[in-house]
Amino acid sequence: MQRSCVLALALACTPSAPVSDDTLDTQGADTAPAVQAEPWSGRLPPADAAVDPPRDWTALRAVFHLHSPWSHDACDGRGWVEGKLDTACLDDLRHGLCETRFDVAFLTDHPDYADAQPFEEMLHPREGDAWVRDGDRVGRAVACPDGHEVIWRAGFEDELMPVALQRHVDPDQPTRHALLNASDAAAVDAMTQAGGFVMMAHTEGKDLDRLRKLQDEGLHAVEVFNLHAMFGPDIRKDDLGLDPFGWLGDVGPFLQAGDVEPDLFFLGVHQAQPPSLERFDALLARGPIMATAGTDAHQNVLTTPMSDGERGDSYRRMLRWFSTMLLARGRTLADIDEAVAARRSFVAFEALGTPTGLDFRLDTDDSVVEMGGEGPPGTLVVTCPTLAAGVPRGLQPPEIRVRVIKDGEVWQQDCGSFEAEPGAYRVEVEMVPRHLADFLVDAPTLAERAYPWIYTGGIRVVAR
Repeated sequence: MQRSCVLALALACTPSAPVSDDTLDTQGADTAPAVQAEPWSGRLPPADAAVDPPRDWTALRAVFHLHSPWSHDACDGRGWVEGKLDTACLDDLRHGLCETRFDVAFLTDHPDYADAQPFEEMLHPREGDAWVRDGDRVGRAVACPDGHEVIWRAGFEDELMPVALQRHVDPDQPTRHALLNASDAAAVDAMTQAGGFVMMAHTEGKDLDRLRKLQDEGLHAVEVFNLHAMFGPDIRKDDLGLDPFGWLGDVGPFLQAGDVEPDLFFLGVHQAQPPSLERFDALLARGPIMATAGTDAHQNVLTTPMSDGERGDSYRRMLRWFSTMLLARGRTLADIDEAVAARRSFVAFEALGTPTGLDFRLDTDDSVVEMGGEGPPGTLVVTCPTLAAGVPRGLQPPEIRVRVIKDGEVWQQDCGSFEAEPGAYRVEVEMVPRHLADFLVDAPTLAERAYPWIYTGGIRVVAR
């Protein structure tokens, strides 16, 4: 992710502006009053304790698009200069992942300069951490001060985004550099042979025919949301059809001393990215494909401290905003990779609150088909999520609406059980976060908008 310094200047200089009052149909809304108010926290609750996944799954919080100091444009462009690593920026990354209690961090550094490092150095080993190995799988367990543990995995982001690599894609550095900057069948094959899951970042700017071809060649996942796209003026205008700087007025209150929670300036840019969702739906109609969200954090844009004293683009703050939840059998590397391979996941925008109680499955005569899978016609079951216990909230309840999407179109608009014929299904959950109004006193309209809260993985119903 490369951002212009013009963005930081605009943030510092743009005043607040009025916001339209979007409304939301309250069908399927969570109208029960909050049991008690909870103060804002810059941390997230442990996923396995808060999310309460169905059946016997373990919820693991994962990030699939994240840059360390090895990326040439990370850490204010000084992540690795003349052989010297920015260890303070690396400390920020470690702190951010621990504070937000991620379980798995799939690092995706740019080939410059990550592909010049010995493979295991890509995981930034430090004393006190531990190597985690399971067959050919390799990760680094980073110990957090509170006892939490984050598993770091190696990967890259350029034309393609391979994650969970087990080794370099080629022992020769110039050859692997060329492969990591390519997006053809040979590159996909080399990444897959190195143990990686091949994903695509910035789906909003990709040609659909090219994505279809890559899907046939082994593309495993695409982003349905990318944070950089919501800030980048060119991407907003050219790929999303949005006002390039339309969000600047919404974040103005967060740059001044006032009564707003700085972490929530994300709400000034948070909205659906239809081009990415449309591409995901088109690919899902053809075959299995996983949905992820790209945090794309580099800590290289907004150095100016916000009212809490922390820079606006800190790793901790950006990781606090959303995650891709994996439903795994356990916490081993094999469990993690099996969940990714099965595409058993959903995207959760946790700035609005960590969800609990979500279920989306297909019941057939002889099996349960989970998110990411496919099966014969049967009963599609959707259980409405609620806010997990202990997440920040005031006494007002949020409004929550569930939509079931079939073949890219709204099919049902509530939770329940539905007879499903052949097609590609997924669930979207929207929220009006009135429970956050107490944290948005100087930006009250942001608590009255509808935002995406959850995007589930797809379930494909195929003819018998």
